[in-house]
Amino acid sequence: MDHALLKTIVIVGGGTSGWMTAAALCKVLQGKYKIVLVESEDIGTVGVGEATIPMIRRFNQVLEIDENEFMRETQGTFKLGIEFVNWGQLGDRYMHGFGVFGQDLWTVGFDQYWQRMYQQGKALDLEAYSINRMAALANKFMPA
Repeated sequence: MDHALLKTIVIVGGGTSGWMTAAALCKVLQGKYKIVLVESEDIGTVGVGEATIPMIRRFNQVLEIDENEFMRETQGTFKLGIEFVNWGQLGDRYMHGFGVFGQDLWTVGFDQYWQRMYQQGKALDLEAYSINRMAALANKFMPA
């Protein structure tokens, strides 16, 4: 494909994902292409329960959106994770934390350290290394 001929990028589907994609492409591509979003008037809001997960911070930085104003105007909250109740069987609970697990050290990824500890029988469950999960479980999260 000759990319020199590419003039228009079409996003099929609106909703949060479509509009966020359009906004990001407009910002990153800086007007080099026409961005067109096509959504159906026949499809209403799905209402799946939008979540503001940790990666929204980077998205807002790229788009130069003031985070405090964004959260205030949208009445948003940060979602640290999601808890599944009666996950495997009645009475089971599972909290899936969003964001990163552990901390890389120097040039070695956290996953390498965890794998070594696991092989030695010393690693905690991976979920214990999610600060978002642990904060949510302890009800200790406080926005800055």
